[in-house]
Amino acid sequence: MIEIVKYKGIPFAFNNQQTLVIPPIAIGYLEQLQERVSLVNGNTLDPEQISTIIDTLYIALRRNYPDMTREDVADLVDLGTMTEAFECAMDISGMKRKGLAPGEILGN
Repeated sequence: MIEIVKYKGIPFAFNNQQTLVIPPIAIGYLEQLQERVSLVNGNTLDPEQISTIIDTLYIALRRNYPDMTREDVADLVDLGTMTEAFECAMDISGMKRKGLAPGEILGN
């Protein structure tokens, strides 16, 4: 079943098997996060990079799930999913382009 969400995005299955639609980040928040986001890489993760990933996903996900807290997002993401979830948020926000198969972007 396709979930009805306010903003189109990329469906992502977190490790607890909960699939949420990650929408684009609003441009104002993207502007605020841009410098921090540019420092995130998949090779090394320090506490600041982990915080940036959680903040980025929180800002994106709350557009479709306004009751979600930052702590909820931190509980959803783990070492196995955080890089891929972050890349989804960047892809859909236009920061990184990746080919998506037809039907991968969901919306209302």
